[in-house]
Amino acid sequence: MAVERRTVLRTALLAIGTGAAAACSNNQQASAPPPTTPTSASPPTARPTAQPTAQPTGPKPAPPSEAVEIGHGPRTVPRVALTFHGNGDPALGAKLLDLVEHAGAKVSVLAVGTWLVAHPEMATRVLRGGHDLGNHTMHHKPMRKLGAADARREVHDCAAVLRRTAKSQGRWFRASGTQQTTPLIRSSAAASGYAACVSYDVDGLDWQDPPAATVVKAVLDGARPGSIVSLHLGHPVTLSALPEILSGLQAKHLTPVTLSELLQ
Repeated sequence: MAVERRTVLRTALLAIGTGAAAACSNNQQASAPPPTTPTSASPPTARPTAQPTAQPTGPKPAPPSEAVEIGHGPRTVPRVALTFHGNGDPALGAKLLDLVEHAGAKVSVLAVGTWLVAHPEMATRVLRGGHDLGNHTMHHKPMRKLGAADARREVHDCAAVLRRTAKSQGRWFRASGTQQTTPLIRSSAAASGYAACVSYDVDGLDWQDPPAATVVKAVLDGARPGSIVSLHLGHPVTLSALPEILSGLQAKHLTPVTLSELLQ
């Protein structure tokens, strides 16, 4: 299943990106006529110069009508992706990123558009640390309850903010208010150029603000090769739990990497 998922993702990414031209035909040399024997009355016949065959390009494939949903990465590699909903106190988020980088780990931040509007410096901070930065909708509305126009606007507007603050809309989109996506959500993502909607298979439960031990247990009990873990920047309990999460992943021989590294 992991191989199929990666194949579908690569195909979708190629289609939404620059597109692939049709294969070029081989250049063919024009054949020369047999040589003639020169005489004083008849100069040598010149061989015609070979002309290269034109290289046609085919039409670019149309973007897919729906993005694919990804719940986890390949189960065959000892890597996990720690993903963070980008919202809340930016000072808390900066401290969390400092801690992650001190441990030599890489993470992915799926940012809410209004958060980046209020704190555009966080886009630079995330990227400076070598982390992924992606789209978590403009206003963090419950996407399953939105109509088509509003759902598309939520994805589109956050992508525009990302392009303005980070010079790129990012490769990844995560829906707000739901773990699994719907056809409408996936088509809204594709309309803004996202090939994948990133879900997760491990919920860190930090959004409930439980004791730190609860968050540590939720992550370490659920994490296995290829897992995508859902956590949040704006909750103090996440910062408290993170050192033990990182050491626990190391004990399980699981390396925290970005979504781009996990899903490459």
